[in-house]
Amino acid sequence: MNLPPDPGSPGPLPPAPPANPFEPPPVGSYAGYHGPARYAPPTSSDAIGALVCGIMSWGCFPLGFLALWLGARARRTIRESQGQLGGDQAALAGMILGGIFVGLHVLLFFAYLALFGFGIAFGAFHK
Repeated sequence: MNLPPDPGSPGPLPPAPPANPFEPPPVGSYAGYHGPARYAPPTSSDAIGALVCGIMSWGCFPLGFLALWLGARARRTIRESQGQLGGDQAALAGMILGGIFVGLHVLLFFAYLALFGFGIAFGAFHK
């Protein structure tokens, strides 16, 4: 039963304006809020030193041993700090790099000795 509109009525309402895409959501509507932000603990300076020495041990043989020692010391202090210090991965990476480069330097040293020994044995240095 459709009745004709009253002659004095304003007619249908205009459409609603589109929502503002830049308007923030209402306060309290955030579903994932879990309190204040938690920050990572400070990185151990020994861990940073181990990583730097591990990288630099490519060019300087003794730094590999220093990287191994600093990395082991850093991992022990990080473990004993009960979450107050971070950087365990950096210390481990420094130890791995230091160990790899120490091993490569030792292999190259033995290869050099072998070549020098073959040169002496087979007369490369004789006149």
